[in-house]
Amino acid sequence: MPQLNGFSWIFLILIIPSIQAAYDHYRLPTALEPLHYNLRILTHLNSTDQRFEGSVKIDLLTRESTKNITLHAANLKIDENRTSVSSDQGKNDVTKIEINEVYNFYILHLCQELEKGQIYQLEMHFDARLNDSLSGYYKSNYTDENTKEVHNLAVTQFSPTFARQAFPCFDEPSWKSTFNVTLGYHKNFTGLTGMPILGCQDHDSLENYIWCDHEQLLRTSTYLVAYAVHDLKNAATEESQTSNKVIIRNWMQPKLLDREIISMEMAPKLLSFYENLFQIDFPLVKIDQLTVPTHRFSAMENWGLVVYNEDKLPENQGVNLQQQKDRTAETVAHEYAHQWFGNLVTMKWWNDLWLKEGTSTYFSYLALDSLQPDLTRGERFIALDLGTFFAMDSGGTVPAISKEVKNSSQILGQFTEYVYKKGALTIRMLHKLLGEESFFQGIRSFLRKYSLGNVDQGDLWQSLQEVSKLNGVIPVDFNLSRAMDSWTLQGGYPLVTLIRDYKTGRLTLNQTRFYQGKNISEDSHCWWVPLTFVRQNHPDFEQTNPQFWLECPSATKVLQLPDLPAADKWIILNPQVSTIFRVNYDEHNWDLIIESLLNDHNHGGIHKLNRAQLVDDLMALASVKLQKYDKAFDLLEYLKKEKDFLPWQRGVGILNHFGALLRGQEAKEFKIYMQKLILPLYSRFPKLAALSSPAIKDIPLLQFVYSQACCYHVDDCINQAKILIMSNWNRSQVELPSHFQKIAYCSFLEEGGEMEFQKIFSLFQNTTNSAQRRIFASAIGCSRNFKHFEQFLDFTFKSEEKLFSDCYMLAVTTALSREYMVTPIGNYILSNAKILGKKFKKKELKGLLVSLAENLQSPEELEQLNVHLKDLKEYEEPLKEALKLGEINQKWHKDCSSDFSEALRKRI
Repeated sequence: MPQLNGFSWIFLILIIPSIQAAYDHYRLPTALEPLHYNLRILTHLNSTDQRFEGSVKIDLLTRESTKNITLHAANLKIDENRTSVSSDQGKNDVTKIEINEVYNFYILHLCQELEKGQIYQLEMHFDARLNDSLSGYYKSNYTDENTKEVHNLAVTQFSPTFARQAFPCFDEPSWKSTFNVTLGYHKNFTGLTGMPILGCQDHDSLENYIWCDHEQLLRTSTYLVAYAVHDLKNAATEESQTSNKVIIRNWMQPKLLDREIISMEMAPKLLSFYENLFQIDFPLVKIDQLTVPTHRFSAMENWGLVVYNEDKLPENQGVNLQQQKDRTAETVAHEYAHQWFGNLVTMKWWNDLWLKEGTSTYFSYLALDSLQPDLTRGERFIALDLGTFFAMDSGGTVPAISKEVKNSSQILGQFTEYVYKKGALTIRMLHKLLGEESFFQGIRSFLRKYSLGNVDQGDLWQSLQEVSKLNGVIPVDFNLSRAMDSWTLQGGYPLVTLIRDYKTGRLTLNQTRFYQGKNISEDSHCWWVPLTFVRQNHPDFEQTNPQFWLECPSATKVLQLPDLPAADKWIILNPQVSTIFRVNYDEHNWDLIIESLLNDHNHGGIHKLNRAQLVDDLMALASVKLQKYDKAFDLLEYLKKEKDFLPWQRGVGILNHFGALLRGQEAKEFKIYMQKLILPLYSRFPKLAALSSPAIKDIPLLQFVYSQACCYHVDDCINQAKILIMSNWNRSQVELPSHFQKIAYCSFLEEGGEMEFQKIFSLFQNTTNSAQRRIFASAIGCSRNFKHFEQFLDFTFKSEEKLFSDCYMLAVTTALSREYMVTPIGNYILSNAKILGKKFKKKELKGLLVSLAENLQSPEELEQLNVHLKDLKEYEEPLKEALKLGEINQKWHKDCSSDFSEALRKRI
């Protein structure tokens, strides 16, 4: 599952006689192993009757003698009188039932002991309403655009711990079983599971209902079982070029049939790509791709039945259309990487969620760049992930990506951007340090060895170590598991300091944990850091195998490099930022790097990811007073000659963050500096009003250039935006390009008054296009007049429709990035805090408060935030994050802003 939409949880309600359970461990007992499930589900989708009833027969192997059966069940009405346990020797009566509400355990106490080595069959009957919580077996609907008729459907979402809401089961990833699913439903609907239909027959008592048996699903975890009953249309049936000639169908509501659906185009290509990459055949014969109106996540990788969230389609999002298309392509590539990482080979427990999410994220990047190399999407995602990681992981309370989780809430809490992105960067680190051949040999060995089984992270380390030692990539006595555990079992990352002795040629390296807003020397964490050096006289940034290791716990290392560069040539550590650590050099080496970036052909051959990281590192080091901002701004001067998107994006992003903390004269000077910095870049591109249809690969850079140029009033950017809009409204031949609408409308509103605001507000109210509405909402956040903006806030706030809630958040987030709106919006949030807390999910509140805290300067403002929100439970976690960020920013303002502004002032 790539990106996540937020969570809700319904606690266990079993409407049967029960007592509180004595068994209180968070994992199921290991005495019984489920071998096979026969699951029958009858679904009712009438307008007034939306429910399901079913039965399950589970074949159980007794691994240890026991007198009880413990499994999961939640929100199900279980018919206790029809529950039975039997074997070849006869029936075994249930004497008592216990319930553990914390862990959703349903415990059957038996009359006779189950004997070790014997197989028993548990049969249970149950029913429940189709819920609207987007978990378990839930209901959804769509309205036909032509007839206005409401169409109901039902679909499952079992990951991570929701299968138990649909049928009693052993709902842990390590309990893999085979499944036969039989679906019953009205003939007007289509029933899907992960496997093809074997045959159908009429229901024996319900008119126009049928039962359809499906082929047996391979050994899998309960969270990957899926089924749906719907009347969606199949847009196309395609045959892939895989060994099994997998058939792919594409189900969606009628209004989507004539649209460009990225998953339809990509799925067959991705299956073939991964099958070739991993050299393991995809084991199923069909995949149904189901695009549903509502879904908990962006998508779900169920075996044989991949589900997508219609709301997350790019054309429904509106803002930054190409960025949304790129993200959707990554989502599809991610789900298909899961067919091997997660589905074929599954983690034993949710503490190692990163094993499936990090790998699938990284391999999705490789797939994107392989299938469409000219778009460089995977490379851009890696650069973004590096920037996000170095900022996010510099706090003092960042958790490890592999950590103990016990209950459903904690398990859901693992599904974070941090786990996905750091997991991907960890897999990338292995790829870069082991090299192409050993890495993929190890990955293929891992997948073959554990096919249809379960693993922990140590199994991956072992597979990679065995191959790498055979190939001579790592020393025979090197312990890869020990090294990699240092990156996954603790949060944070190291700062490696490299000091050159220019007389003897010796290098002294040491590591400390890098903290933002905290004294670095206070921490004793350490990592196994692979060391790879690049020399200016031979700038080979493709060679990423480590030449040495900085061991842990030994934090200091002295080296004498062979082929030592002269004293007037730089050394750069960590080519392509293949490992996630910062580097600080001695002053002379920094000067050599800066001179090379400014004056050498092609920036001295320094890789673009390293150019971006050098900017990031030096700005970060200045922010904790390990360098002066004068040095950082010397380095930033080179950007005026930079043509690549990645260093510009990182550098300007960091500058914007600190610029938002400045006020008064310092803020004015910062704006002048940014104008001078961006002008040379802006001058290289066509005028915004003259822009026609740019190549897809150029859109991310163009969006960046025009948005920053208009934000800082560079040259004629604002006027160009106005011309573009007015020409469009006057119905001239000029079309308002969809990729640049937000930039144009934002500039139009920021410089406009009452008339301009009312025009855009009216367009927002009157359009029925959800994507266009989001664009208008985001742009409305650029208005300078809070009284105008408040009209929009009041209008969207009163609506119960989700789209308007999204629009509210889009506008507020945009507005909080503008200095003149921070105070009035902050006051508005505080005065409406209780209502906001009830209306929005925790994830949304966190985004709101973090956006606010990023721009608060004084301790008084932070304290006001704390006083207003500290007693409101829904704000507890978001407030903690916001206050932490606010304190870091205020420390920077107190300790570093004068150094920052003084360095900046020299350059305007």
